[in-house]
Amino acid sequence: MGLVLIGMLFASMVLLGLWERRRSKKRFQEASRKLKDLGSEFPPDAEEQ
Repeated sequence: MGLVLIGMLFASMVLLGLWERRRSKKRFQEASRKLKDLGSEFPPDAEEQ
């Protein structure tokens, strides 16, 4: 019985890690897309003083 609980704990930790990695990758792509959109709104200045 103890081995089953340890296996379930290990499996849940692995699945949670995979889910969190996918979630953070999705959030990173969303943020970089927003940053790219924000950068395209304003033309870059040739010289900034």
